[in-house]
Amino acid sequence: MNTGLSSEMIASGSKRRSLLIGTVVFGGILLAAARAATAQTIDTTRVSILYTGQSLGALGVLRAQAEHELLTEQANAKNTRFRLVSHPAWRLPGFAIFQTSEAPRGDELPEILAARDTIEQVDSVPALRSDNVLIVQDPWREGADLLQWIEDNPRTQAEFPDLRRTVVRMRRMRTRRDDRAMIVEEYGAEWIDDPNRWHVGEMNRVDVGDTRVFELPVNLGEIGPRHTVINELLADSVRGADFTIITDLGERGGDLGATEEDRARLDYATLSELGYSLSVPFEFELSLGATGLERVREEFPGIAFLAANVRAEDSLLFTPHHIVEVGAARIGLFGLVNPKVRGLLPRSILDDFTFETFQEAAKSEVRALRAAGAHVIVALTNLDPPDNAALAQEVSGIDVVVADLVEQWTIEPKRTVVTLPNRPLSRPESPALIAQGVGNGVGVGRLDLALAINPDNGGVHLASVAHETLPVTDRTPRDPQFLAEIAANANVTRPDRGELMFPSFVELTDRHPHLRDYDETTRQGRVSQPMWEEFLARLLRMRGQTEVAIIRPLSHFPPLIGQLHEKEIGAWLWTADEIVLLDLTGADLRKVILEDVGGELAVSGLDRSQWKILGRSIEDHVYYRVATTDVLYEGARFRDFAKARRVRRRFRVEPNGVIVSSNDGSALTIKDFAFGELRRLRASARGDDYLDLMASLVAPDPQYVSLLSVAFDQPTLWLSLNENYNTGGYGAVPESRVASNDSWVVGLSGRMELAREGRTFSTALGFVVAYARQSQTLPSGDKQTNESADNFEIDFTVRPRGASEAGSRVRPFLRGVFDSEFTATTDPVTAEKNPHQRAVWGVGGLLLLPQRYWRRVEAGAVLQTDIGQPGIQYGVQIRSDLHRPIGPSGRLVYRWRNDATYLLPSPHDTEADLALRYHMINELLLPLVDELSLSVAADLFFYQGKVETTSRPGVSLLLRIGLTYDRLWKPRYQPLF
Repeated sequence: MNTGLSSEMIASGSKRRSLLIGTVVFGGILLAAARAATAQTIDTTRVSILYTGQSLGALGVLRAQAEHELLTEQANAKNTRFRLVSHPAWRLPGFAIFQTSEAPRGDELPEILAARDTIEQVDSVPALRSDNVLIVQDPWREGADLLQWIEDNPRTQAEFPDLRRTVVRMRRMRTRRDDRAMIVEEYGAEWIDDPNRWHVGEMNRVDVGDTRVFELPVNLGEIGPRHTVINELLADSVRGADFTIITDLGERGGDLGATEEDRARLDYATLSELGYSLSVPFEFELSLGATGLERVREEFPGIAFLAANVRAEDSLLFTPHHIVEVGAARIGLFGLVNPKVRGLLPRSILDDFTFETFQEAAKSEVRALRAAGAHVIVALTNLDPPDNAALAQEVSGIDVVVADLVEQWTIEPKRTVVTLPNRPLSRPESPALIAQGVGNGVGVGRLDLALAINPDNGGVHLASVAHETLPVTDRTPRDPQFLAEIAANANVTRPDRGELMFPSFVELTDRHPHLRDYDETTRQGRVSQPMWEEFLARLLRMRGQTEVAIIRPLSHFPPLIGQLHEKEIGAWLWTADEIVLLDLTGADLRKVILEDVGGELAVSGLDRSQWKILGRSIEDHVYYRVATTDVLYEGARFRDFAKARRVRRRFRVEPNGVIVSSNDGSALTIKDFAFGELRRLRASARGDDYLDLMASLVAPDPQYVSLLSVAFDQPTLWLSLNENYNTGGYGAVPESRVASNDSWVVGLSGRMELAREGRTFSTALGFVVAYARQSQTLPSGDKQTNESADNFEIDFTVRPRGASEAGSRVRPFLRGVFDSEFTATTDPVTAEKNPHQRAVWGVGGLLLLPQRYWRRVEAGAVLQTDIGQPGIQYGVQIRSDLHRPIGPSGRLVYRWRNDATYLLPSPHDTEADLALRYHMINELLLPLVDELSLSVAADLFFYQGKVETTSRPGVSLLLRIGLTYDRLWKPRYQPLF
């Protein structure tokens, strides 16, 4: 046991011992409480439940070193530059060995151990010690008192009250490779010469000016200390309890250097060795699928998977509840699985399981357990805290909820005792206790139940409940034989640290200071979880050549500093999620983001606050190319991904990192993609060029990205009924709608627009084609040709964009239009050919940027002339275009278009000139396949001439039905079909 010399060390080192000593009196406390509950009680049954929360299993190790940020905050406040370095270290309770500048290569430990008694030594070195770290300043360097800086930070006493002064002994030496090595020794610790008894830890170095401190984080949640704590609790339980049961609340996924099959076998062999009999499955267990989990159950029949709200086809895979009989007492336990696991599993595995609401499942199990005669009901859950609160509030009859608080990283040793003197006469309502367990495997919880037996009627009731937690840290001694067995059974193939894959964040910020302002974590010199997740999403968006990338958050993100190697990156990138590229409408994409109520998804290319993609407002009808993963696409949480089209799941990666869909390609995981891209980036540049490259990728998305797009605005093949009214006198007008006759006509119309949106100006080149022609033979033998549509138009629009689309949504624009016909119109009265129209229009005015439903709203002044005809005409023009989805699916669309132009009178006016043109289309689009729809439209063209013979307004009405195609196509990103 690590004791310690100073009073602070004695108090800190004795915390766990005092807890263990305290457990000895638990039985007495419980027994006294039980007797106080009723004078008639003559017998008490005591049951202990030992449990561990979500963890990384037998191979997992975590660290939570935030104390060094107290120093970096002070350095920032004093405008003093600092540098962060992190290396692996060797640890033993009360000892740490590390190299100050170079990461160890793995063979230095025996040399350092052998030299311990002969190397330079300094006694009574000041240090700071907390539950999670030991911080010591380099005694061989002169400089400011950095420990005092830490103590002067206002947050120290408020948020780190366990950080206290102590003293340590330090030694230093040079290894054969001329690397400086140091030994930090806490007084009273037991030295061990056997290198196999030492384990791997971490050393964080903070350089400030000419001096530095070493932060030595404590390893949390390791299986060795857990083994020790459980054995000590079991030994105590044998003395104080009639029965003890050990349960686990499940495991999280993670890259631990072993295959899922090997990890499952090792983890459950270890749990079996430790005496566990129940496990509430979580992410890792369910990721094995029903088949893999069944193999685990068959290999370790002594451990039952307790889950009331999850079912599999094999009804024996999960046990909804378990009853422990101890004499006359019956204790019922049931398990509840966190429903968020559904969002962490791909469809191929999710289909193996059926999830029920945990409230209904809990109510059902309470009824079943009461019917089976259970006197006490305990819920074992890995639910999130809000769900545990809902469970306690909504489900009556549960006596105790054992809850896993997954966000907890440190343990405040505490003991809770609840006596229930009126329990025999109380109605079953809310739990007597919600036992606040600890997640991440950093603690072991103990729940003691005292059940009193009434001698008159044999009735059994819960008399009292006691709960405590004990920390699991590498300050606890470990059994070397047990660890040797773990090591022998572990099939870990990954190298110790691997190659360098990411530069020191401090080096990045020294060259690009703006990166420090990303969030509070980056100001302290390390990459934050949001920054890293967005960096991954950005890489995926860029290399996948998509407009948007959406990935799920990393469930485990240890705080790492300094240069990052393969091992550290793997701790972040353990996920096996596979990349999926797909097309999704703006409306469905909006729903996906809205379903992410907590803002957990990592997104690139889409600004949630302004609902913009690459700087442009999301348009509901537009299809966007999206990069995501199979867990999101196939999972149960984001249902609107199911509406995606043109889904691609097989890829090849080009030498430049671009992901290309290929039928002969293969599935690509986020982890493999990221590792490959980080290696490629590392090999593509050196020195400052490499830092500049990485900084450009780590920095937030630009507010705007230039993009070339092609829009097909409903090319339609249609059949129409044409009706004309008041056409007399308009025979000279070179407009097909004016000169046409009443008839049935088959036609084709549509618009294509090539747009380039830059940072300063947006330009669009459009092409409009409309043609509808019918020929018929009259009784006289003459042929009559009727054209209700004959138009060819080219337009070019320019509008200033500005640095962003924030502020006013009104923009000026200029447009030039060339409007012509394939064939000249014929005067229906004289049968003479009219002059071939070659009109040129100039339009300047204001437009409203696209809204959710309004694609276009604009008004402007126009001038118009016809090449070969005299005179220029002036007027005004108003245009609008409304798209409004109808119904719950939103696929049925109503479209309303208006185009009104009025030209002022001029001296050159003739019968061929129109003063007013008003074109209105009411259209209903019924979806068929992909962007192919059935179009039903009422097309009204209202006109009035400028001279007396054409002063009477005319009307052309088309009733159309046809097939239409509507798609926005980004040539670089999306397939055409």
